[in-house]
Amino acid sequence: MDEILKNMEPEKRDKIINSALEEFSKNSFEKASTNAIVKKAGISKGLLFHYFNSKQALYEHLEAYVIDRLTKAIQQDVDWSCTDLFDRLKDIAMVKIRLMNRHPYLYDFSLALLKNGSIEQLKQRYERVFSELMQKAYRENVDYSLFKEDVDIERAVHIIQWALEKIGEAPVARLKLTGESVDMDALYRHVESYLAILKKAFYKPSTDKED
Repeated sequence: MDEILKNMEPEKRDKIINSALEEFSKNSFEKASTNAIVKKAGISKGLLFHYFNSKQALYEHLEAYVIDRLTKAIQQDVDWSCTDLFDRLKDIAMVKIRLMNRHPYLYDFSLALLKNGSIEQLKQRYERVFSELMQKAYRENVDYSLFKEDVDIERAVHIIQWALEKIGEAPVARLKLTGESVDMDALYRHVESYLAILKKAFYKPSTDKED
């Protein structure tokens, strides 16, 4: 199955994956319709089942695809040597947005997977992988001494997360509605401007003297 998908035209492959991600993110496994998937992807039902033997095989492929894409992208694109939590969370947010630029419903599907208990083994696997990755993101080589002493770090982190999620919502929503790709350079500058404000609020003043 993977070999067939690898040899498929990228545009057709993305259409199938995106249509399936959308359908499974909006519906439970039981209610998700393969008819809706093939209609949106512009392929026949026979062709879908040529690539995937069953609805469950398709779902399992998507689950593996999401885990693979998210974990590999974050592992490879985040600078783990950087001890600044703001920079790390910004990197992770930008990785997610880049992925959603290609697969608009990837994140929605990952959230649905956490809530959907119809295939419990897949749900547990995703929870485990996601939990391990987040532990690494927040604990490995992070310098929490950069925060002001009177700042509640746990609450500050939640505010940073909320801000990054909200910043990414509008361009992703526009992408879903119109198909208009996200301007990553403009978004990066936008994220930087908000994080600069939050850094000033939560971090100790820099002790470096200006020349």
